[in-house]
Amino acid sequence: MMITVKFLKNLTSLILVLAMAIGCSNDSDHIDDVDQEEVAQEQTEEEEEITEEETAEEEKETSEEESLLNAVEFIDYEESLSMSSDALNAIDNTLTDALSDESGTVTFFVPSNDAFADFLESLKEYAAVLDFDEELEKEILAQVLKYHAVVGGANFSTELSNGTILETLQSEEIKITVDGDVYIIDTTEIDAKITEADIQVANGVIHIIDKVLIPEAVLADLFPESPSALMELINGNEDLSMFAEAIEEADLQSRFNDGDLTVFAPTNEAIEELFNTLGDDYNSFSDFSNILEQQALREIILGHAVAKVIPRSELKVGSLPTLIEDDAVDVVEGSGGLALQDASEFKANFVEFDIEASNGVIHTIDKILIPQKALLILN
Repeated sequence: MMITVKFLKNLTSLILVLAMAIGCSNDSDHIDDVDQEEVAQEQTEEEEEITEEETAEEEKETSEEESLLNAVEFIDYEESLSMSSDALNAIDNTLTDALSDESGTVTFFVPSNDAFADFLESLKEYAAVLDFDEELEKEILAQVLKYHAVVGGANFSTELSNGTILETLQSEEIKITVDGDVYIIDTTEIDAKITEADIQVANGVIHIIDKVLIPEAVLADLFPESPSALMELINGNEDLSMFAEAIEEADLQSRFNDGDLTVFAPTNEAIEELFNTLGDDYNSFSDFSNILEQQALREIILGHAVAKVIPRSELKVGSLPTLIEDDAVDVVEGSGGLALQDASEFKANFVEFDIEASNGVIHTIDKILIPQKALLILN
């Protein structure tokens, strides 16, 4: 074969064309590889972003759960519940242990500061939480607070229906009533309203209420009934019924309800002894019929009262002026302790001391007192 210059040129051109074709093919394969790598990279990045978002969400949920305060911590933290916090710290640890135990669940109806202030204002002997300072008083406060706690379950407002009954840590029950708002019924005449519901804590739920709940066990301790007036007590005491009749017969009811008095009240047995002494003509106070007898009866009744309150602790040997002008009864030593000496030769012994009234005190005695003026009239 003869190789010419023209042949060489043609061969060279052919080689260049082939080389270019091969190069284009390689470039195309390379581009495809690059595109596939880019797509794979984008998919990996998207998957990593999704994984990161899911992890962040899980971490957020875990963080929120871990950041929840338990019931005690929440009450201590919340300024509007500071009085309840002070009360919890004033009693034994039984309730605070239950409210801080994150292994259990509790529902706590916690009074707001306004509710606690109203509660203290309603009491006669307690103006502040710190006034519950003696052991018995702390126990009373503890029973009140335990009456607000339900252990063993988180009762959200959606679970509190009309008529729901819950047993409290104090052992007494509270009842739920729903009338638009949710109310808790205790032993008083005023229901407590839930003003803020469903505060989730680490170990249950808290509901803020507008009234302190009062259990039956301490109702009388916190709100003792006001003493009745003297005449009401005398009329209501079966053993003083004859003395009540004598006061009415002498028309002195208003006098025994006027001012602060100490009344030495003779029992029915004591008055019957008087009738036995006076004879068959006197069987009741209605038998004191003429003017002198009525005057004597009036003197006798007034002679049983002193115009000041003298409890047993202040009763001492000495003379006490009665409601009769220029008359007195003497406190003396008797065979069994203190006794009273009237114008007669017989002493009156005390039967019962310190029956408290709103306007005085009653001490019962075993003999009716006869003042000097009445003794002269009867004789």
